[in-house]
Amino acid sequence: MTLTAIETILSQKIGIDASIIGSRKIARAVDNRLSARGISNLETYLKLLQSSSQEFEELVEQIVVPETWFFRDRKSFDFLINFVRTEWLPRFAHTQLRILSVPCSSGEEPYSIAIALIEAGLPTNRFTIDAIDISKHAIAKAKRAIYGKNSFRGEEFVERNRYFQQTAEGYEVIPSIRSQVNFRQSNILSAFSVVQAKYNIVFCRNLLIYLEPSTCTQVVNILDRLLLPDGLLFVGASETGKIKSDRFTSIRQSFTFAYRKVESNQAPLQKTELERDKHLQLNKCDRLYPADREAQAVPGYRPWRKPYPAYRKPTTQSSSVAKNTPTISTISCAKTQPAIHQTNITKPDVSLEIAKQLADEGQVEAAINHCQQYLNSKQTSAEAHVLLGTLHQVKAEYTQAERCFQKALYLNPNCYEALMHLALIKEHRGDIVTASILQQRIQKLGIGSRE
Repeated sequence: MTLTAIETILSQKIGIDASIIGSRKIARAVDNRLSARGISNLETYLKLLQSSSQEFEELVEQIVVPETWFFRDRKSFDFLINFVRTEWLPRFAHTQLRILSVPCSSGEEPYSIAIALIEAGLPTNRFTIDAIDISKHAIAKAKRAIYGKNSFRGEEFVERNRYFQQTAEGYEVIPSIRSQVNFRQSNILSAFSVVQAKYNIVFCRNLLIYLEPSTCTQVVNILDRLLLPDGLLFVGASETGKIKSDRFTSIRQSFTFAYRKVESNQAPLQKTELERDKHLQLNKCDRLYPADREAQAVPGYRPWRKPYPAYRKPTTQSSSVAKNTPTISTISCAKTQPAIHQTNITKPDVSLEIAKQLADEGQVEAAINHCQQYLNSKQTSAEAHVLLGTLHQVKAEYTQAERCFQKALYLNPNCYEALMHLALIKEHRGDIVTASILQQRIQKLGIGSRE
């Protein structure tokens, strides 16, 4: 009962869902604090926890998940660069772009944002980044700005020597990047209770999934207040179902996990309206994701990667549309599939594409149904199993999610997304040994494994 009381305190103060973090992990964290304090029983520790804010902070340090690296979910950063070049710079010649990263963990995300903005052609005096995390140790590491090889995974987003200098301890972020980020230790629930800052873009990735439903709603409300009209919100892959469709519209671009805030005087379009006028939706997508020739018209444009196309429903009348449609093979694990399975993943499938679209819109149940229909005929699609597992994660159905990721790995042992999701599930359940083995497998995939 005492451990349950500790879980309740954690829920009340920082809003975490103990069932997601895992009782075993919390128990292990408490044991570590008992040893550090020289306390022999839980009752004594509970009294200390209730009376000491310092001890509560130390317990939180044991529980937070510091899993992060530079340019994690890189397509979010590809979209950020394209957004700055094609929307921000043409519209705002002198306005400063304000960005919030919360939770910022040990700093890899906000530094990645700064690098991406510079790559987009935005001068350093044209943007500022606020970065907040509840962990004082994470903030201290972020300010130190020296990182080991574990912070650099997958294919390099930029040449490392342009923004880092190698030291005996690792790679240090250069001063011009460090000066763009303002770090602060705080709890998102109270960080803006006095000063109500406003931001054009907010990165809040892989936080909502750990929170109690009521706290999750509270955090989404806070983010809504912080974002300026038409602002962008980036969330984690498993958190799309937690964003309210009456306040945010999905950026329909695969694996971007981004939303645009709906202006107060603008109601989001209903599904029936979109069906009545399909051209309206296509025009909206063209506005959000201009083609390369439109991007090149922006002053100071420098070639980058080809922007990822917006969602287009495949038709039999136009092969060019089908070629530009995001397909199942765009998922990173597809390119490492054995050749025997390629017939299942090389052609766009409406069911799976609709499942992705529904997931982005927060219609999780409908997306699950579409995934299951797809798998009824194509059981060897690792990508479909990964998507279905992610959808089960959104519903906190972790047993079903685990089965899906295991099936994906059976079909493709090198599927990056399946390995990552499964490792996090194992860690949350306190199975550190299995989580470590999976992390080792992820690291062995090496450069280019995600492409």
